[in-house]
Amino acid sequence: MIVMHYRFTLPADYDMGIIEHRISVNGARLDGFPGLIAKAYLYACREEGDLEENRYAPIYFWQEAAAMQRFLQSPGFAALVRDFGWPTPECWLASEDQSSIPDLAEACFMMLNRWTIPPHTDLMALPERFGFSAWDVTRWQGITLHASSQRSAGFREVYRIGYLARGAAASALQL
Repeated sequence: MIVMHYRFTLPADYDMGIIEHRISVNGARLDGFPGLIAKAYLYACREEGDLEENRYAPIYFWQEAAAMQRFLQSPGFAALVRDFGWPTPECWLASEDQSSIPDLAEACFMMLNRWTIPPHTDLMALPERFGFSAWDVTRWQGITLHASSQRSAGFREVYRIGYLARGAAASALQL
């Protein structure tokens, strides 16, 4: 499984109602997308205090690279680029023992923590992390994701989940 995430930092005075509206209008467009397990439409409002900036920051769970490529070549992604600019997607590989993504069905928030994988680490001995973990071997960075109905302390990035799109591959992981 591939986890893909990008984020757009928006101006401090940006009306986040625009993002909430965009999510409500467009969220379901990825329901049933081939090769997509799920997309969580994440956003953070500066005045809520979790982050010190407004962000739109969707996260995707892909069954395979070909599906991610189809999305990146789609008109939907082209519209996102037109409206917000060219993002820098981050991609992580979920370890084989990650049989499911975070429980998103009832979640209102997703928390993310990034961590460094030190050089010469025994990758078989990476410690268990709280929540779902994956790693980026180009930067030797891990990410831990936790979904919840409430904000959880101890995470660097806290986002609201505006909508959860369930792709065609959602049933493969019992989402």
